[in-house]
Amino acid sequence: LMQRLLSSHRVMQPAQVNIHEILERVRRLIHAEYHDVTVRRDYDTSLPDITGDREQLLQAILNISRNAAQAMHGKGEIVFCTRAARQVTLAKKHYQLALELQVIDNGAGIAPEDMEAIFTAFVSRKGGRGTGLGLPVSRKIVEEHGGQLEVRSQVGQGSTFTVRIPFKR
Repeated sequence: LMQRLLSSHRVMQPAQVNIHEILERVRRLIHAEYHDVTVRRDYDTSLPDITGDREQLLQAILNISRNAAQAMHGKGEIVFCTRAARQVTLAKKHYQLALELQVIDNGAGIAPEDMEAIFTAFVSRKGGRGTGLGLPVSRKIVEEHGGQLEVRSQVGQGSTFTVRIPFKR
């Protein structure tokens, strides 16, 4: 049951995807849902397209961004930052070049004792308001794209979720 909940309900449809188009869509959705959250952009516009499923990547980034907005109680700033990461190892494979996307928030941060549990299905720190599926689903989607999802956080300092996905030819 957990595998079915965490997996996509449709077959992955890979295509060339411009990550900035996805981020702009997420930015509009976050702004519509959380009026007092500012989403700032720090894009490397020279990045090539990645190969991926547009809808799945949209869902993964939207889940991460919604968590950030909720962690700030609907007020604060999220930064979308894109860069090229060089010489990275993802899923035990070495790549010369990968997309590095960071979703940075200035929320309350995540306590060290909660860090391991945030990617566990059905674990939520939202006091009964969340399903606990957003981040596990996001991680699964990123991994299905040959990438990885990591988090750095400090209580009172906000959180940074980093997505790395290889550029494939």
